[in-house]
Amino acid sequence: MIKLIASDLDGTLLGKDFRFRPRTLAALEEAAGAGIDIVFVTGRPHRWLDPLRDQMEHDAFAICSNGAVLYHLGTDEVVSTELTDMKDIAAVHPTLAAEFPEASFTLETMDTVFIQGKYEYGPVLEGAQIVEGSFDEVLERADGVVKYLMQVDGADPETLYWRTLPLVEDYLALTIGINGVPLMEMARKGMHKGKTLAKFASERGIKASEVIAFGDMPNDLEMLQWAGEGYAMASGSPRLIEAVGRTCPRFDEDGVAQMIERVVASQPKVI
Repeated sequence: MIKLIASDLDGTLLGKDFRFRPRTLAALEEAAGAGIDIVFVTGRPHRWLDPLRDQMEHDAFAICSNGAVLYHLGTDEVVSTELTDMKDIAAVHPTLAAEFPEASFTLETMDTVFIQGKYEYGPVLEGAQIVEGSFDEVLERADGVVKYLMQVDGADPETLYWRTLPLVEDYLALTIGINGVPLMEMARKGMHKGKTLAKFASERGIKASEVIAFGDMPNDLEMLQWAGEGYAMASGSPRLIEAVGRTCPRFDEDGVAQMIERVVASQPKVI
């Protein structure tokens, strides 16, 4: 019996317009009506999730920033955080800056986004600050980081990942969350979507065998491996598909909706 649906957002439940496909939204509402809990598990920061409330009828939680923040959509409240210690970022940042001089870097705290390097990705984010020079001063005064990112335009994401990993793995967790984009996402060592999801489920008396999960990128790996039924999107990362070994239909085929419909149909009927 499935008691919890855990799903990534971008490329899994949502398109580039950050909208649910109609069949997907209907399936989520049907699952919620059947008493199945739903938690969204995303690499996005919680401040970017306002559009979800406009599309959904039911309440939900979201595990954000690859597990660093647990957020309650209904009350617009941050429930808990797992922030990265600044000393761990300070230990790797000079090395990365020297190894990748063409890179741009981003530090996300709970209330501010600091950007070092050339920023050419559209309007500056609300609350963002462009840092002239290095992050040295920021590293000294910030209390904790939600996510630390490095982007190297023109690089192959997989090649960049394997070049970056040995430089940071003693201090930080490293993953990729956006398909085809050479953006390295780093945070507290040992922290990932799966760890926070496991804690979330345990606090509600839900076992891994009672969870079905969906994702499309390497940052979903631990979540899909922990869940009793974890599915990589057939339209997702080849590395993730190979590691998980179990897929659901593509995003453009309403793959998650198909799976949720089957789950709801197979649930024992409560009389």
